[in-house]
Amino acid sequence: MQQGHEHHQTAGNSMDDAAMMRSHYRMLALNLTISLAIMYFVMFAMINSLGEFIQNVNFFYMALTMWAPMGSLMLLMMSGMYKNKRLNMALHALFALVLVLSFLATRQQWLVGDKQFLRSMIPHHSGAILMCRESSIRDAEIKRLCDEIIPAQQREIDEMKQIMARM
Repeated sequence: MQQGHEHHQTAGNSMDDAAMMRSHYRMLALNLTISLAIMYFVMFAMINSLGEFIQNVNFFYMALTMWAPMGSLMLLMMSGMYKNKRLNMALHALFALVLVLSFLATRQQWLVGDKQFLRSMIPHHSGAILMCRESSIRDAEIKRLCDEIIPAQQREIDEMKQIMARM
């Protein structure tokens, strides 16, 4: 009770509070869904050209690995909006589980067979070309290395695309 102000909890206020809390959690779910999509597509910032924009499970694993701690951080930083302690603990446990599983999926290459290997390697090689092409390299040995990397990586990208076409 604050000075001079009485607080009367009514059934209407309780329902409004519960509806508000559900609204906050729905907004969190929407925010996290959009954030996951953004994180996934931002992974492609490192490709050299749109021709190497090839969706793959590894980028999804990496997006999940970033998304999970972000979810926990959002709950912690905006705790005033998320007051259901039981739900919060369940969400933190879920985020921890997703973090561990997505990390393991990346490290152990779950669901990565021939096709997903190629789909993951093409953007990876494309990133090497981008870094060599755009970096401000001064060291002669590194410049020479990049002069070898660019055509070698492009040849491998072309070969991987041919293999994918026949699969």
